[in-house]
Amino acid sequence: MTESTDSSSGNHAPEALPGKRITAIHCLLIPLHGEMLLLPNAAVAEVVAYSEPESIADAPDWLLGKVLWRDHTVPLISFERASGGSAGANREGARIAVLNTLNSNPDVPYVAVVIQGIPHLQVVAPDTITENKDAIAQRPSVLAQVLVEGQEVLVPDLDSLEQRIASLQGN
Repeated sequence: MTESTDSSSGNHAPEALPGKRITAIHCLLIPLHGEMLLLPNAAVAEVVAYSEPESIADAPDWLLGKVLWRDHTVPLISFERASGGSAGANREGARIAVLNTLNSNPDVPYVAVVIQGIPHLQVVAPDTITENKDAIAQRPSVLAQVLVEGQEVLVPDLDSLEQRIASLQGN
């Protein structure tokens, strides 16, 4: 979020407060195999080195297994597969982005995603983001397909991913 000054009091306040207008959101562009994810900074808990996950019996191909992160067992997914695409088998340079889930579900507080490379900061404002009119048809777990400063990016549906994982865990 960007901040603005309340001219009546001179105080700085986050623009999400009542009466304030958000003019930009600080996000991360997260590289995948041939695609980019766009997430608000607050959605990303941490990016860590790739480690082989512990497999989960009878899991769908997009659920790669579980990894240990800060004393939490976190489901590791291939976003490419979860969204109807295919993921490359090359793990060279791979990392794991641990994402905060949205619904305060104690059974799925985090979801980990295999990423390629290092995410980078992107400030997104109304004049830097547009609908991607050339986007492929609706994809599972993709909330939107947009252009940020002309670059095609996917906005993941974290709610959908969380629900899909919770349903596999029987929750």
